[in-house]
Amino acid sequence: MTDRHGETSQSPELSVGVTDDHVATIEFSRPPSNFFSVSLIRQIADACDELAADPRCRAIVLCSAGRVFCAGADFADANAVGTPDGSHLYDHAVRLFEQPLPVVAAVQGAAIGGGLGLALAADFRVAVPEARFAANFALLGIHHGFALTITLPAAVGQQAALDLLCTGRRIGGEEALRLGLADRLAEPGQARVHAHALAAQIAASAPLAVRAIRATMRAQLAGQARAAMARERAEQDRLMRTADWKEGVVAVTQRRPARFTSS
Repeated sequence: MTDRHGETSQSPELSVGVTDDHVATIEFSRPPSNFFSVSLIRQIADACDELAADPRCRAIVLCSAGRVFCAGADFADANAVGTPDGSHLYDHAVRLFEQPLPVVAAVQGAAIGGGLGLALAADFRVAVPEARFAANFALLGIHHGFALTITLPAAVGQQAALDLLCTGRRIGGEEALRLGLADRLAEPGQARVHAHALAAQIAASAPLAVRAIRATMRAQLAGQARAAMARERAEQDRLMRTADWKEGVVAVTQRRPARFTSS
C-alpha cells in the first residue's frame, strides 16, 4: 500500500499505507490460509500504535491478502500461541484493544477460531456473502480465546454467542449481518472497497471527537479483554493436556469428525 508521498511500510507478512482521505490500510499475508503467529499479531499491534501517532491517520482498515481472512492459529505448530522466549499471543492481542484508532475489518473469506477473534477486535466488520465465520474451538477440543468471551456476546448477544461457541458451526455473511457479527454486507469481492468507504466516512468526522467517543464507548473493553484472555489462556493450557485435544487436532488434519472421549 502506498501513501500520498509514495512511501510504503512493509514486511514479508505485513504492509501498511496511508491514503489522502486519512485512512490507513494494514494488510497481512501468510498464505494460503493466513494463520496468524505471535510475531504477526505483534506486528499488527505495532502498526496500530505507530499509526495512532501519525497525524495523517484517523481510521484503519484491517484486511488480508488472498481468499481467507484469517484461519486463526495453526495448532500443528508447537509455537502457535507462544514462543520459546516466553512471549504469548495474548500479550500482543490485548494491545489491539488498547490502541485509540477506530478499525474496520474487511472480511473477504473465512474468519475462523482466533481469526474470528481478530475480526472482533476491530470496531466494525464489513463482510461479503461468501464470508464464513466460525468459533470452532469446541470442535477441536479446546476453549475459545482471543477475548471472544467478551467480544462475541457484545456483537451477537449471549445466547447466539453460546450457540456459536458450543456448536462451532459456520455461518455466512448474510447470517452474520442478521446476528450483528457483521456491520455491513458488501457485494461479492468488494469487502475491502466498502470497508475503506466506511473508514473514510469515520475519518471525515472530527478526529479528536471520534477518538474521545471511541474511548468512552470502549472504556472498559481493554481491561475486560485482558481478564478474559487470562482465563481463556488458563483453560486452553489445561485442555491442551487432554486426549480430546489431541484427537481434535488429528481429526481436523485428517478432515474427519472427531471421536471425543471426555479424557
